[in-house]
Amino acid sequence: MVAVAVKGFDSTGSKLTDARREIEEMAKVRKPTQFIFAIVDGHGWHRRKPDLRRIYELWENNEIDGLYNRASLGEFDSALQLAARRVGLSS
Repeated sequence: MVAVAVKGFDSTGSKLTDARREIEEMAKVRKPTQFIFAIVDGHGWHRRKPDLRRIYELWENNEIDGLYNRASLGEFDSALQLAARRVGLSS
C-alpha cells in the first residue's frame, strides 16, 4: 500500500540511472490505492541532473506521491503518516 524508494549515492553513472529506472518502474505499476515516495540524496545526484530531473517530473506529474532528500525528512515523515492513515495502516 505504501512503497518508498531510498536512493542515496555518492557515486556517478549507471547506479544513479538504475535508481531512476527503479523509481520509474514503481510509478508505472502503481495502483490508485497505493502511495509511492522517493528519497534521493548524495553528491552523485549533482552530476546526474537529467536523472534527478526525471524523478522530479514523476512527482510533478503525480506519478509518485512525494520526493524528498535528507533535509526534508520531516516533511516525508508527515506525508508517510498521512498515507498510512489513508490506507488504514494507522489511526
